Amino acid sequence: MQRRTNLVTTRRPSISAVLQKTIRALAEVPAMRNVAKMSQPGSREFLTFAAIRARWRLGGSTAGQSRFQREVQQRLGALPQFFTPSDAAPQLAEQLWMQAKAAYLDNPLPSLFKERLFVHLSRFCEVRYCVVRHAGYLLGKGYPAGDARAVPETIEQVIALLSRPVPHAAQLEAVFARLESYSKPAPIPAPRSKAEEDLFDAITVMFVVPARSAQARAAVRCAVGETAFEYLAALLAFIRTAHYWTETHPGLSYETDMIMQMAQRQDLARRLLDTADAEWAHVGDALREALTGQLQVLNTELQHRTRNLLSVIQVIFDRTRAKHTTLESFADVFSSRLDAISRVQTYLSRLVQGEKVTFDGLLRTELAAHAVSLQQITLEGPVGVRLRSSTLQTFALAIHELVVNAVKYGALAIPTAHLTVRWEVEHCEEQQPLLHVQWQETGVNTAVNDSAAVQAGYGRELIERALPYQLRAKTEYEVMPEGVRCMISVPVLT
Repeated sequence: MQRRTNLVTTRRPSISAVLQKTIRALAEVPAMRNVAKMSQPGSREFLTFAAIRARWRLGGSTAGQSRFQREVQQRLGALPQFFTPSDAAPQLAEQLWMQAKAAYLDNPLPSLFKERLFVHLSRFCEVRYCVVRHAGYLLGKGYPAGDARAVPETIEQVIALLSRPVPHAAQLEAVFARLESYSKPAPIPAPRSKAEEDLFDAITVMFVVPARSAQARAAVRCAVGETAFEYLAALLAFIRTAHYWTETHPGLSYETDMIMQMAQRQDLARRLLDTADAEWAHVGDALREALTGQLQVLNTELQHRTRNLLSVIQVIFDRTRAKHTTLESFADVFSSRLDAISRVQTYLSRLVQGEKVTFDGLLRTELAAHAVSLQQITLEGPVGVRLRSSTLQTFALAIHELVVNAVKYGALAIPTAHLTVRWEVEHCEEQQPLLHVQWQETGVNTAVNDSAAVQAGYGRELIERALPYQLRAKTEYEVMPEGVRCMISVPVLT
């Protein structure tokens, strides 16, 4: 009985009172002025609760709507101001609608993913119409991405999405590394998962600074695959169109469903409308800092690679000098090894940012440098196996030594002999993938051929000692009666 008494005697304020109270509380927020003015009697935009209710009923009715507006209402579950035809160019609204259907509504990416991404990226638009409207869809004020079957999110979940900070440089580097570590494209991640957060951070860079987003694009493409990446690009293009349209048409007003929602939840209203606290006000500085941080990281990496390169050259010099007694023979071999290093550097310089040197590309480049006949060679293995940058120089030198020895003493020195190189990638649980390379020469009579250099040369020393020590590789090197047989297993990116 006491519980019943409390329910009867405790009176909650009416929605009208909450609306007026919220409007007064937010009247000082610059982006809320268009709502605050509605509460002031005498204003041309004065809007009482009764008027709001009338507009609400009108917005939910299809009476007097055109075929185009009825289609929008049916598909979105609401009729947004965004698609209101202009008297000056009435056909443009329908053209925007066609673009929305193609790139956004009919885009096969998951509905909640599309809507959450739309809300997330709309934080970075100075005009707040898009973030308000699409937060409404996400909350069930209409349909998320036009999908009536999609389960709406709670206000707390939307506020959490709006509150995520822009990542700084170190976080972006870690994000890109995680996305690039995918051994194969993964499905679009579930809402609020760590994988979705990584994807949103990389896509943020693509969206806000597209001209400097090569690494972000490569990471996203690796994580989701080529097809999903293209659908993502189409969605981003429409979001950018929506932002530009609202920025050039700032007179678009918020729909009454979201006015009422913000009136009831001031914490949501502040996130959506308070331009002093919204993330977009700081995104320029944050991303400039992130990009500056990336440049610092790249500069540090360049210095590190330069030191490594000099160390490699010093080791090559010492080993070559120890194996050759004449200046002429030393110069020829040392020059050849420097050329191998130069080819790797040239290969690296031609890559787009975010790309990696691949094994098959490295192998074909080295074979082409020695003008060998491909008729004597069989190459079998997957294309595009990406090598780690930190291991590239040493691994490239090992391939160079195998090719040089084959050209001088092995299968590529004898027209009737043959070289077979096979490779495959093994994906291991909780470990980096392993690239297994099998180098097999046949048709070489090692008993007749001068194989002393092959038996105890720098190439064998590099493969048997340097690769396991520096690259954590597993290697086998044998001089068989018909030629060299070499096995190398080394960690790779994919």
